[in-house]
Amino acid sequence: MNIQEIREIMEEEGGKMIIPGEDSPTLIIMTLDDYRKGKEVKHQNKKNNPPKELEKEPLTIDDLPFN
Repeated sequence: MNIQEIREIMEEEGGKMIIPGEDSPTLIIMTLDDYRKGKEVKHQNKKNNPPKELEKEPLTIDDLPFN
């Protein structure tokens, strides 16, 4: 199987191809568009969700933006 055949399968079927290694997967092949979409979703989730440490921490007067 050559790279062109893999590209055609990815375009037709979508999704990811996982190539197993000895102990865990060693390669995951996906389209560049799928990769970018995944990165975009991850980035948006990080912007919308504060770190877990800050969720439980109460606000104080020192948190206000006064000089």
